[in-house]
Amino acid sequence: MNPKKYKVTGIGNAIVDILANVEDDFLKEHNLTKGTMKIVNESDIEKLCSRIKTLKKVSGGSAANTIAALSSLGNPVAFIGRVGNDEHGRLFEEDLRNIGVEYCTEKADSTCSGPTACCIVLITPDAQRTMNTFPGISGFLSPGNIDEHVISQSEIIYLEGYLLDSREAKKAFEKAIKIASETDGKVSLSLSDSFCVKRHRNEFMGLIKNNVDILFANEEEIKSLFETGSLESALYNCKELKNTCIITRAGEGSIVICNGKVNTIPPEKNVRVIDTTGAGDLYAAGFLHGYVRGMDPGICGRIGSIIAAEIISQHGARLETSLNNLLERISF
Repeated sequence: MNPKKYKVTGIGNAIVDILANVEDDFLKEHNLTKGTMKIVNESDIEKLCSRIKTLKKVSGGSAANTIAALSSLGNPVAFIGRVGNDEHGRLFEEDLRNIGVEYCTEKADSTCSGPTACCIVLITPDAQRTMNTFPGISGFLSPGNIDEHVISQSEIIYLEGYLLDSREAKKAFEKAIKIASETDGKVSLSLSDSFCVKRHRNEFMGLIKNNVDILFANEEEIKSLFETGSLESALYNCKELKNTCIITRAGEGSIVICNGKVNTIPPEKNVRVIDTTGAGDLYAAGFLHGYVRGMDPGICGRIGSIIAAEIISQHGARLETSLNNLLERISF
């Protein structure tokens, strides 16, 4: 069998992240709950932008962050996500292409509703990030945007759970999954957010039981999926699944469950936490980087942990250091 062109292709929201430091009082003033993601409209974005000092603007979105990191690690990768023909859309496209990501999703034309999505990421002194997301055109991803050649040439497709909020995007997922299954590709899924899981629990469970090979979740998301307040109970349910399940636990490390075996990955030591934006996304990149090389699940988890620890020591979800150099210094 000929090797496929792409190690991983991500399908997710194409968002431009706007990062800013704020105090806790700013969140209270604007009725925002720390550490959560809130859907806002265009006027909300304009209002918040007028009250903050922007640190940086960068292409973002959960799956895009993962794909960008995989590219930085030297993997041939692609991304599918919808942007508008506007300033933010051009920034998003240029950012990904500059780091080697194959990005060829056609820009939305003037007949489509909404500009490119953006997210104001408010970072408080405790390094928590509170996200205000204007979905724009990103949720209008449709089956027509799924490039059959790209999916068929991908070893793994990586699906961003947030897109289940869109009916058309769900159809796009279904098309991508069908192509992957017919061409010996694997399917990975990120649950994205505990509230998203609550909104679409039945759909998530259907995907996980029938289509997903690799599942990524944090502790709150996996407990929400199984409707339990106990991590132990959630882990028991994970062991009953056929999937490889990865549960990240912030400062408590992570857990990788594969073929009924539980691998506990300790957290990295002496990490200076500045901004937790993208920690889970970069963990997924590290894990998949090891996975496509046939590494042991525990080693894959360790790589994910190392890269996640590095990203939270800086602002934003694009690493300023060489990922390959980082891993070369580590003994596995």
